[in-house]
Amino acid sequence: MSNNITSLNAEAWSSVLQEVLRERFIGKEIANTKFEGNFDGTDKVHFPKMSKITVQNLSSSYDSPAPQDLTVTDEQFVLNQRKAWAVKLSEEDVRQMKVSPNDQFIADAAESFAKAYDDAILSQYLNAEHTADAALVGGTSGDGASLTKDNIYQFIIEIGRLLDEANVPQTDRFIILSPKEKALLLQSPALVRSTKVGDKTIVSGEVGTVDNFTIYCSNNLKKASDIRHALAGGGRPVCFAANIKPKVQITPPEYRDDFVYLFKSQTKFGVKTFTEGANRLVDVKIAE
Repeated sequence: MSNNITSLNAEAWSSVLQEVLRERFIGKEIANTKFEGNFDGTDKVHFPKMSKITVQNLSSSYDSPAPQDLTVTDEQFVLNQRKAWAVKLSEEDVRQMKVSPNDQFIADAAESFAKAYDDAILSQYLNAEHTADAALVGGTSGDGASLTKDNIYQFIIEIGRLLDEANVPQTDRFIILSPKEKALLLQSPALVRSTKVGDKTIVSGEVGTVDNFTIYCSNNLKKASDIRHALAGGGRPVCFAANIKPKVQITPPEYRDDFVYLFKSQTKFGVKTFTEGANRLVDVKIAE
């Protein structure tokens, strides 16, 4: 007996979309949002910086100190980056789809904009006042450090020394590394003996704490030639603000001249490393 009833079989569709692997983004973890509320009808905020007062020697108690000139530098924070996306689905498609695209589009928007934010924030290595490179582990100054499980702990110690010498506070220090360096850290003999970095749960890209540094892991570190630029610093040296926050807007067919839904989203934002932040930021050069 050989029945052929395939055409009678009903096809079943899941009521949810398949899960998409999504990246973790950590740029906002180290960014300062103090300017977030200052952009109301404008794209620019002025941030004046006054030169420091210095003391003088007096030969006697009858001498008068010479007046110092005050110098004010006008640094500016500008929102100059725009990102957006749009997708069209016909009313017929939406009615026939058992899967609502709304949740998926919202997740897509969150990821795509977070990636744009990460790219802008992690590119601020270009404005870092300090550099950590191969010289810290016995190599040539200017080259990327060739890290191993045996020298990565010493490399982090030396980055801490750079920040100490720049008078950057010991608290709220961070290093953003790639998965490759994260793996080396977890194998480092010094860390296995002295820290719990291997046991800490990863939340928002955070790996653990080493020598007062919170270690973050990111796949979005910038690369130039054969050097990967990780970031280290203290506090929140990079400023971030957006006056148009990402949200998915849906225009139904009744408000259009066709029979399609328009799903769209946009953001406008800016990233800035001021002079005060540059002194707390380290461009960490690592050999690919």
